[in-house]
Amino acid sequence: MHRFAFAPLIALVLAGVPTHSVQEKHLKVGQQWQFEGRPADPDPTLIIVRIEELPTLGEVVHVSVRGVRIRNPRVAGGFSDNLPHMPFSRAAIERSVTKLVHDSVALPSYEAGYEQWKNAHGGAFTISVREALDFAERAIQ
Repeated sequence: MHRFAFAPLIALVLAGVPTHSVQEKHLKVGQQWQFEGRPADPDPTLIIVRIEELPTLGEVVHVSVRGVRIRNPRVAGGFSDNLPHMPFSRAAIERSVTKLVHDSVALPSYEAGYEQWKNAHGGAFTISVREALDFAERAIQ
C-alpha cells in the first residue's frame, strides 16, 4: 500500500503544477548581476548600490548599469558604456537578473544621480532593465 503514497504528488509534477512557491532572489547592496541586455550591449551587468523602502514607491532597488552601449550624442565617441544610477522596483530587478556574478563588489560612484533623483522626487522603473535602457537611450537623444 505504501508504494502509491506518492502518486498524487507525481501526478501534480507530471501535470506541470508547481509544488512549491517561487523563491525571491536575495538582493543586497554590493551584488553584481548579469541581466538580459539588448543586442547592442556587449556584457551587461548591474551593481546594486542602494535598497530602500519608500512610502509612495515601496521597495526601490537602485542600480548602476555596466557593459552596455547607449547612444549618447553628449559624450566623446557618441556612446556611453554605463549608467551610474537607475531606480527600479524589486520585482523589475528580480525579473531582469539572470546570474549572480559577484556577491560583493566595490560600489561605483552613483551618489550624484541618486541625489538628483531624490531631489526631483523621482519614480522607479517597473519594466525590465533591458526595456529601461531603451527608454534611457531615447530620452538622451
